[in-house]
Parts: sequence; C-alpha cells; structure tokens
Amino acid sequence: MTTLLQLCNKYFGTENLYEVLKTNKTATDKEVRKAYYVLSMKYHPDKVNEKDKPEATEKFKVISRIHALLSDADKRKLYNDTGSVDDDIDPTSATEDFPWETYWRSIFRKITDDDIREYELKYKGSDDEKRDLKKGYLAGKGDMDFIINMVPFSSVYEEDRIREALEKIIEEEDLPRYEEFTNELPSKKKKRLAKAKREEAQCELDMKKEKKNDSNDLIMAIKKRSAERAEQMDSFVARMEAKYCQSNRPKKAKKITKKTK
Repeated sequence: MTTLLQLCNKYFGTENLYEVLKTNKTATDKEVRKAYYVLSMKYHPDKVNEKDKPEATEKFKVISRIHALLSDADKRKLYNDTGSVDDDIDPTSATEDFPWETYWRSIFRKITDDDIREYELKYKGSDDEKRDLKKGYLAGKGDMDFIINMVPFSSVYEEDRIREALEKIIEEEDLPRYEEFTNELPSKKKKRLAKAKREEAQCELDMKKEKKNDSNDLIMAIKKRSAERAEQMDSFVARMEAKYCQSNRPKKAKKITKKTK
C-alpha cells in the first residue's frame, strides 16, 4: 500500500506536508485551511481540463488527506514530532524516545464518560457479561468479593441481580455449586457493603478537596492578576504625575539682584 508521504513525493516532489500545501509548520489552523482551499480550487477535478483530470483527482485526494491530518491536533503533533504519519509508522522499529502517547492518541479517539455509560448499558445482561460472570464464578470458586472485583461494572449494590444471573448460569450449564456462593455468611456481605461505603465516602472527600484546590488556585490567580493591574495603574498614575503635574506647578520667581555701581 502506498503511504501518504510516498504519494506526496510522487505528485508534489516532497514528503513535507507543509510544503505540499505551500505553508509552514508554524501555520495556524486557519492558515492551513486557507492553504488547502487554494490548492483544492486548483486541483479539483471539476476545475481542470479533461486530459488533466486523472492526475488532478489524485492530487486532490492527497491534499484532502493532508488537510484532514493537519486538522487533527494529535495527528499533527505526531507528524511535527516524528516527520511521519500514522500509515507509515512501524512501531517495531521505533526508537526509545518515540512519542508513544501521541501516537496512540492519533489512532484511537478519546473515550468520553458518555461512551463508558453507553457501553455499560449494553454490557449489562449481555452474553459478554454472562461469560465474564461464569469465568469469575469458576475462578473465584463462588467468592462474591472475587466476582465483583473481576466482572466489569459490578458492585455490591447489584448483588441480587448478579446472584440471580449466576443461579441461571449454574443451572443451565450444570456448574459446580460452591459453598462460598450458596451459603455465604451474612457478616461477609455486610463487610463488603461497609467497605464499599467507606471507599465512596473517601472518593467524595477527595473530589471535594480537589474542587477546593481548583477553587483556591482560581482565587489566587484572580488576586495575582488584580495585584498586577493595581501595580500597573500605580505606575501609570506616577508617569502621568511626572509628565503633567510637574509642568503645571507655578514657576519660582527669579531672584533679582541689584547691580552695584
């Protein structure tokens, strides 16, 4: 497969994406868009003669790919740092100082909280969850602590649902009935619930501290900025006084000395 840089060299005589767009590495996003627009008007298949259309089409594809890449902050940073684009990077031959974090961000989109919640809704009750519940049950020999820690999105607050699902799996697949699961001591469940509540309380406390620190940082930044402005104003007033007040002061009368004959 021909890589983007190879296509750049084939059609534009350079592997430098900025040179293809006739701009530079320090160009802003707006300047990159403008450079792309100018070239897209030049190489758009509908804007050229019929005989030039095949090559113009390929060039148009290349500059469109360049624009898409440079419009993505992570992919642009990766290119700026390495001189390579994701389709011609060989991870097995990368050096120790290769920017792996930027590389992976350029390949995989950022996962949001909404993505996680959506996946959780799809996962619960799915065949994937049933498979994981079965693995957790067998690996932990029915220990609910082990099962809850192993199975994604499981919590002590869903034990009734988890137990019901496991009972069905045990029955359908004729799994062994572990004593730890069927006759768990009530005290163990209480300890599990108490631990979960302690962890939640600690998490809420940590979040409040973090929020308070962020708030304090903001207040300090505002105070610092106010102090800087006050200092600038004092300096401004001082300069104005020096410039204007000095010239408006009444001049001292010249001392007249009588000449002696």
